[in-house]
Amino acid sequence: MKKLMVATALVLAGVGTVAAPAPVLARSTTSGAASSLVTAAGGEAAVVKCQTRSIKSPANGRYVSAEFGWSGDKYGMLRARATKVGPWERFSICYNGRNYTIKSLANGKYVSAEFGWSGGDHGMLRARASSAGTWERFHIASCGTGCVSIRNLAVPSRNYVSAELGNKGDKYGMLRARGSKVGPWEKFRVQ
Repeated sequence: MKKLMVATALVLAGVGTVAAPAPVLARSTTSGAASSLVTAAGGEAAVVKCQTRSIKSPANGRYVSAEFGWSGDKYGMLRARATKVGPWERFSICYNGRNYTIKSLANGKYVSAEFGWSGGDHGMLRARASSAGTWERFHIASCGTGCVSIRNLAVPSRNYVSAELGNKGDKYGMLRARGSKVGPWEKFRVQ
């Protein structure tokens, strides 16, 4: 277990890779980390480890923002387009022993992969959920040195999160849970 924790810290620092599936962000001794007790299934207490992080798309070199300057269906939309980390680019990423949740620190809402939309908005990620349900649960795994993939756990899609860099205008860099495999747009750095 100690080797796993060290390997996890190396992945977060961008130094190494993890060969076995591991909780990539479960280490609670790094800066910005916090733990809290929650009631797990069956009534026992489980420790949830949370870390304050930014998320960056290596494909365009931009940070992911939860955008709150929009109204309506674009409010809280996640896009990889910021050149620096500010309040909209800070997230609390929590691991509960089975999966991750991502919460925007700017508005305190969970990030959802929204599958109720059709067309180009299907699976869009937005920070607007008050609680963590199926659409708000993710699997984060190493995909190489300093690289992670983010996969939504909603059935039946279970798709990887993509930074949509082929879009133009206000949808450029929009994050959507739509990838069937990890390619350049499905790779992220959690810093």
